[in-house]
Amino acid sequence: MRAIVAEKQIKIPNHIRTLAIEGVIGAGKTELCKILMQRLNARLVLEEAEDNPFLSKFYKNRSGFAFQTQLWFLVSRYKQLTDSLYQQDLFHEITLTDYLFDKDKIFASINLDENEFSLYNTVAGILEKEIPTIDYVVYLQATTDVLLKRIEKRGRPFEFNMDYSYIDTVNKAYNNFFFHYSDSPLLIINTSNIDFVENGDDREEVVEQILDVKAGSNYYQPLGSNEYSKIIKKIKPSLSDQNDADSTKDRQ
Repeated sequence: MRAIVAEKQIKIPNHIRTLAIEGVIGAGKTELCKILMQRLNARLVLEEAEDNPFLSKFYKNRSGFAFQTQLWFLVSRYKQLTDSLYQQDLFHEITLTDYLFDKDKIFASINLDENEFSLYNTVAGILEKEIPTIDYVVYLQATTDVLLKRIEKRGRPFEFNMDYSYIDTVNKAYNNFFFHYSDSPLLIINTSNIDFVENGDDREEVVEQILDVKAGSNYYQPLGSNEYSKIIKKIKPSLSDQNDADSTKDRQ
C-alpha cells in the first residue's frame, strides 16, 4: 500500500549537473523547481516572463505583438542561460531551471508569420550554438482543461486573457516536441490527476521518479492520491469481510 512519506534529503546521480523542468503554462514547473531546489540544494534559474514588457499586450493582441514578445524572450533566455550554465558556483553542484532554451522555438512556430519566423530562425540559430545541452529534462504533462484551471487558480494579471484554443495549440506543440526530443535523458510525468504542490504523497511520488534517472525517454503515469483513495474505499469492505472470516475461523 501507498504510505505517507516524510520529506527527506535526496541526491541525484553525480553525472547530472543541470536539470530542466519543462511544461506548458500552468503545468507547475516553477513550483516543482522550488521544491527540488530545497531538496537538492540546487542553484535555481527561473524564467523572467513577468519582466517581458510586451507579454500582457501579446495576450490581448497576439498577431500585433508576437514578434516583439518572442524576440525579447529569445534574448532574455539566451543571456540568462549562458550566464548561469557557464558560471561556476562553489555552493551548488546542480543548476535547476524551469525552461529549456529550445522552448522558445515552440512558441515562435505558433505565433510568428512566415517572414517573422524566418528572421527569428536566423537569430536563434546563431544564439543556440552557445547554449550547453541540459543533462536531464523533466516534462510535466497535463490536459488542456487542467492547465486552464491551474492558470485561473494562480490568477496572474497578464494571463487573464488566455483562451482555450491557444493553450490547446501550445499543449499539442509541446507534446509533439517532447515526443521527438532526444538531446538528453527525458522523463515525462502526467500531472493531470495529481497535485504535488498541496499533496505531500503526490509530491514525494514525483520527486522519487525524478531521482530515478534513466537513459532515453521515459513516461510515468502517477496514480494520484485521489484515485488511490477511491481504490482504498472500494477494497476496504472486502478486506473487512476477509478479516471477519479469519476471526471466525480462528474461534472455531
